[in-house]
Amino acid sequence: MSIVKKAKNKIKKLLGKTPEKTLYENYYNKYQRFSFVDGSCTDEKQFEASITRLYHTVEKGLSYLNYRPGFGKENVEALVRSLERYSKQYSVDKFFYQTALSVLDEYVRKNAEHGVENKDLSKRISALPGKKNEAGGAIKFVPLSSEELSKANYKELVETRHSIRHFSDKPVELERVENAVKLAQYTPSACNRQGWKTYIVNDKAVLREVLKNQNGNRGFGQEFDKLLVVVGDLRCFNRDREVFQVYIDSGMYAMRVLDSLYYERIASVPLSASLTKEQEENVRELLKLDPAEVLIMFIGIGNYPDECQTTRSERKPAEYTVI
Repeated sequence: MSIVKKAKNKIKKLLGKTPEKTLYENYYNKYQRFSFVDGSCTDEKQFEASITRLYHTVEKGLSYLNYRPGFGKENVEALVRSLERYSKQYSVDKFFYQTALSVLDEYVRKNAEHGVENKDLSKRISALPGKKNEAGGAIKFVPLSSEELSKANYKELVETRHSIRHFSDKPVELERVENAVKLAQYTPSACNRQGWKTYIVNDKAVLREVLKNQNGNRGFGQEFDKLLVVVGDLRCFNRDREVFQVYIDSGMYAMRVLDSLYYERIASVPLSASLTKEQEENVRELLKLDPAEVLIMFIGIGNYPDECQTTRSERKPAEYTVI
């Protein structure tokens, strides 16, 4: 094919693309290039994200009051393999690496307390270079009282909120949930369009069916009193350059919902809405979602139990650049 013909075909192809399609393709190419796959990371940042994801899945199991000795064997094995690979290429003095060692140490210790030991695993963990910190595992958590929350400043609200995976069997009054949703409405959004909505699933049968399509609630989802489903509405956004704005605005709103629930002293845990095609179709059918609505986040809620335990979830040092 001649150079001229190739150029003409390329121009024709480019002219046929809409601005939003170009944005999709550019993002998809970047996503494929830079996103990680557990066990196949190729740079330090990918390792950090993958290792953090894996050790947090172990932390969640450590935080359950009804502890299951020896849980999460596949994730633990994947975590140890990732740490072995990472430590051969990069510094073992990083916060996330040390936290992963801390989580694994707690995993081995707690299993031993319950009479479950894996000598081969313990040997591999002991052979990992570097020193653990004290930032991993589970902690006891005492939420602020209603009176304390009414007087709390923003810093106190942010620093004392934790995700909860164990709930009281006392129902949450619907009015308190509605108050939290109304308060979250003050979230800023692009040109104040407020392109979001919350579904409050109160029907236990529907709640159970929805949770069957979400992979991250095993071991505690059965304790939810209600389930919130945050969605964004594509009809609120400009077609040619706001391809991702629905997720930005609605994600900010979802965070405000979590903070507002805490202000109402309602225990909550955010759950990913990254579903398979079949799972999403099932959820859409169960909740009768509008075709224009996209899933943003699930939030399991209930009243706080008498005794709270949750993941430590320490924050890594803040990253910022002054230009």
